[in-house]
Amino acid sequence: MAHAVSVSESAGLNPPILTHAEPPVSAEVIVPRHLNRSFTYLIPARLQTRIQVGSQVFVPFGPSTLHGVVVSISSHRSERGEPAHETGSLRERRLREIASLLDETADGALSPQLLHLTRLVAERYLAPWGQCIRLILPASPLATRSLRYALTESGRKSEGQSRRLSSTARELLKRLADAPNGLTLASLRRTITGPLTQTLSNLRRRGWVRATVPKPEEREGRPTKIGPPTTHGAVPARSLPLPGHHLEPAAVPPRLPLWWDRLRVALNTTRHAAFLLQAPSAIRSACLFQAAEETLARHRTVLIIVPEIVRASGIAARAEARWGSRVQLLHSGLPRAARAEIWRRIHSESVGVVVGTRSAVFAPLGSPGLIWVEDEEDPSLKEEEEPRYHAREVAWMRARQHDAVLVLESAHPSLETRAAMEPLNLDILVESAASPAIQTVDLRRLPHGALLSEPMIAGIGAALETRAGAVLFLNRKGFAPALLCRDCGVSPRCQRCSVALTFYRRAARLACHYCGASCPLPDTCSACGGARIEPVGFGTERVEEEIRRLFPHARIGRLDRDIARTPAQAEAIRRLAAGNELDILIGTQMLFQGPPLPRAGFVGIPHADAGLHLPDFRSAERTYHALLDAVALARPGDAGGKVVLQTYLPTHHAIAAVVTGNPALFHDQEAAFRNALGYPPFAHLINLRVSGKNLGRVREAAQQWAGMLIAASSREGAAVGSPTASKSATDDIIILGPIPSPVAQLRGRHRWQLLVKSGNAQAMRQAVRASLEELEREDGRGGLKFEVDVDPVEMV
Repeated sequence: MAHAVSVSESAGLNPPILTHAEPPVSAEVIVPRHLNRSFTYLIPARLQTRIQVGSQVFVPFGPSTLHGVVVSISSHRSERGEPAHETGSLRERRLREIASLLDETADGALSPQLLHLTRLVAERYLAPWGQCIRLILPASPLATRSLRYALTESGRKSEGQSRRLSSTARELLKRLADAPNGLTLASLRRTITGPLTQTLSNLRRRGWVRATVPKPEEREGRPTKIGPPTTHGAVPARSLPLPGHHLEPAAVPPRLPLWWDRLRVALNTTRHAAFLLQAPSAIRSACLFQAAEETLARHRTVLIIVPEIVRASGIAARAEARWGSRVQLLHSGLPRAARAEIWRRIHSESVGVVVGTRSAVFAPLGSPGLIWVEDEEDPSLKEEEEPRYHAREVAWMRARQHDAVLVLESAHPSLETRAAMEPLNLDILVESAASPAIQTVDLRRLPHGALLSEPMIAGIGAALETRAGAVLFLNRKGFAPALLCRDCGVSPRCQRCSVALTFYRRAARLACHYCGASCPLPDTCSACGGARIEPVGFGTERVEEEIRRLFPHARIGRLDRDIARTPAQAEAIRRLAAGNELDILIGTQMLFQGPPLPRAGFVGIPHADAGLHLPDFRSAERTYHALLDAVALARPGDAGGKVVLQTYLPTHHAIAAVVTGNPALFHDQEAAFRNALGYPPFAHLINLRVSGKNLGRVREAAQQWAGMLIAASSREGAAVGSPTASKSATDDIIILGPIPSPVAQLRGRHRWQLLVKSGNAQAMRQAVRASLEELEREDGRGGLKFEVDVDPVEMV
């Protein structure tokens, strides 16, 4: 009896299996391209007993050979004896065959759970399934040129028939006859002219030539070393802990029995449960290692997701010191060959603990019992390119799939996570460290142009006298964010991006932080020819210059992307600070990345509200979190710790909540604002963007997209009005825009955007999906790019 097996069936408890009497003759293969459909391929007789759902294969795709995944197999045949697609008969044309398997063993197949996860990601984030398949493939799939082409047995016996072939085909057969191990496409091209790719395809259809995959030992000169390498931006895990930063984390404090008991119960029941852990870094680290120990003792695996490579490497180093070779580090900074080898090791189920950054949430880890997401509110957990998934949400999907325990932890969780956890009646642990004394300085009362107030200067001086150390936090690079003509008010702007150029005094240049373009300082204004061009605002470079002027004998360091361009450079600066070799450290948010710095006697925040003015509904929340992190760098008040916070907005709830130490003040007011305006966690968002080099076409396409959304949402039962700000009677779907993006031009491309808001996520996705499919079906869209960002994190 004929039968077909698909991903959805294989993900079940008892998937159907094709019997040997009914070998599969066709397979549906997904390839990693911007495509939302599979392609049907014939299964060669030699592979029919080895192909299964999840098999990684190489398939011909146009003139190329691509790495794909089998998502369905079928033994159906049409009345003509040809393979048939399960949704209808195949076309009359001859189908192409699967070239080869990536791994000839059954163990090489991807799990149905991982395949199903990619479907879930594609549906949630409105991304093509082909793009989502990329997420679970080995990090270094074999390139097309690395395939070897060899003669089949039929090809070796084709000498008498080769006279009817083209000269290119005859030369190709002759070359392959002299190479029993096969030749790569690059090798063949050195001596053969003519349509080589097409000739290979023709000979493969005849069954005379086959493509083979070299074994790993044939592709590599030597085995790939497992573990964190020192090249390509990766930092050795063992080199990360700073002086005084212990490898072995402390035990879970005895004052946390309720949270800990509930976590152990969840691990014992092997049913999905979610926890939110809000606590200082040391306590969270201790809880992580204890929870991982409990999970490993139950013969289940652990997946730890960390926002940054440096911190992931540090956790991996401590985990390796505890569990040895059972620990594996996985992140994008590793060389491609090393990532591929690590992927194979994890897939072989020889790893018990995987520590990695965002992409590691798709690691082929079997039977995860604990999924731990550190700093769940960190924007780095959201992918910026298609598919724009959020690792926190994907971790939640995987935890549900495997009945695993999910722990989201942070010193200051996002409002979305707090709202998602509270209805589930889950534990939220808040363990506050002793706070320093905080003094607020109203910048409106300082003389114009003043950079540092008297309390700020006095606090730095006192810290120098007692050798307690001082830290200054300002999340803005450069000397000044812009130059301004005092005659006409024009600022020099990037020619490729619609942003003001940042002024770097030491380099005597202007630079764009978006595309990297730079130019010399102008002598006069390009608009009016005036000579009164002055810097506006200040960044870390200007703060450093002022501090060096005020304290010429102090040892001063700076930690930002202009100074520390690599992890090694950042680590060197951190080591100086940890070794008490710096008196004053000035930095951006890089101060909060990596292992914690020693707490200083004084922390200064020269411009606390700098981030409040960004066109992003999360600007207040991010400012609040950054200020909390900055305050945490100071010693407790009873140990002499002091913070001076300079601001133009001392009554803003983000500022006032930090100064008073009252988190409820921020959470309550911010929640009220978002609820009134319809922003997360009270509504769902999808950000849509159209970009291109022709401004008129971009604007027209954005307006057309808005019109399509109105029609699509109406079909879904939502009554909407004008595309500028339309709203249904029940607030079901709101469409804002189209308008120019906050950065209206980026790297030479004009950008317009729309924002879709709804309390009904499913209806909103359906409306956007319908409009996007209609746009992609239309011709004449060359040069335009349509981007969809579900649950956006960055609005700028």
